[in-house]
Amino acid sequence: MRVSSACLGPLATNCYLIEMDTYTLLVDPADASPELDALIGNRSIDAVVLTHGHFDHIGGAWSVADAAVLMHAEDLALLDETSPDHGPIETFLSDGDSLAPGIDVLHLPGHSPGSIALKVEDALFVGDVLFAGSIGRTDLPGGSMKAMSDSLRRLIELDGDFDVYPGHGPATTLNCERDTNPYLRMMR
Repeated sequence: MRVSSACLGPLATNCYLIEMDTYTLLVDPADASPELDALIGNRSIDAVVLTHGHFDHIGGAWSVADAAVLMHAEDLALLDETSPDHGPIETFLSDGDSLAPGIDVLHLPGHSPGSIALKVEDALFVGDVLFAGSIGRTDLPGGSMKAMSDSLRRLIELDGDFDVYPGHGPATTLNCERDTNPYLRMMR
């Protein structure tokens, strides 16, 4: 696996390009921009995955040529509200889905009803569920602290350590967050 990233859009959203042997994903392209074009380069993108439907994660999703856009169905209403003229969603993802060998979907509601993470080998692409030293907001429409707590507990209980790639801010590791993140520490 090879991971490249660019910080895009007005809220400095991390967009990730994940290259596997035979499958290439783009996660959370915040806007159609020269920076997004530079990140993609001449690569062929198999799918664009939206970790959730907030405006700051979706703006460039339909600008990627020939790429299917995927997200969880529980965020469709949010997407329709924030971007009523959005393009089509080719596939709705569910917990446990595999996009390709080694790329699995985790449904982690709390920040939004359809928030997901991708578990790719020894990495987690978590959107706005978990940040270095913090967690995503739950006070936005569709957010739920109860659901967020359940999702964070699920992350804590994963076996082993993972590199964590959040939707905003620096990358971290799951072990670091287990040990130092105050929200995760209070759940132990």
